[in-house]
Amino acid sequence: MSSDLASSSKRSKRARSPPYAISEGRTMLNGKVALVTGAARGLGLAIASVLGQNGARLLVSDLDADGIREAEAGLRKEGIEAKSAVCNVASVPDVESMIAAAIKEFGRIDVLVNNAGGSAHTPLRIEDVTEEHFDRVMSWNVRGTFFCIKAALPHLKERGGSIVNMASIAGRAGTELVSPQYSAAKAGIIGMTRNLARHLGPHQIRVNVIAPGFIKSGPRAEAIWRTRDESLVLNQVPLRRRGEMDEIGKAALFLASDASSYTTGCVIDVNGGFFTV
Repeated sequence: MSSDLASSSKRSKRARSPPYAISEGRTMLNGKVALVTGAARGLGLAIASVLGQNGARLLVSDLDADGIREAEAGLRKEGIEAKSAVCNVASVPDVESMIAAAIKEFGRIDVLVNNAGGSAHTPLRIEDVTEEHFDRVMSWNVRGTFFCIKAALPHLKERGGSIVNMASIAGRAGTELVSPQYSAAKAGIIGMTRNLARHLGPHQIRVNVIAPGFIKSGPRAEAIWRTRDESLVLNQVPLRRRGEMDEIGKAALFLASDASSYTTGCVIDVNGGFFTV
């Protein structure tokens, strides 16, 4: 290496060190306030745990009152500062009360993780889907995500922040494992994410979405897998396995933290390489 190039390299390293250095003992979210919906169990609870272990103070919510109280207790046993709220994200008054609870407890919101959603226990085949089924899936997923963002927005605008939405491989590719209404809802969340990244970027609010693949996400998912030949599905996945819930949590941690400070409007595929095949 020439002396000029070596000197330039040293200057570059010195110039870049302060913004990227993390003091010993600090964590990626050091004191930030994160709100995670759908966090009584499964992916939502796993995400909350990873964020909390990395320094976030948490407001976790769910429609299941007993479940979210148990989740709060479990997070506290991990040494995480956490409060819980009962919230049906399809209800705007519930969402507004949840945001108010976060502000009352912590005074701010830095990170919003819109995990609440799912197939809403609706049929797989379009022939069996009613109008009520369709509307319920859209309410749990698209409507819930939209109005959680709207309610949190005044607080996120105060200092900037990160919104992490949850989609699915089903919103990115056709799969017979999920219903068409679920695929439509998750594709809608992806479109919403990209649109809001444009609108909210000037406020220094980043908006990204995680699209999980085949994840070991709890008893309900396992019940579905028992009706399938797992090897046939996993032959489409280069890593030849299903993902663990904490692997989704780590993706959320990246998007919630300053490690992704120049990342917005992106779909983060966590699917074992499914789309490379």
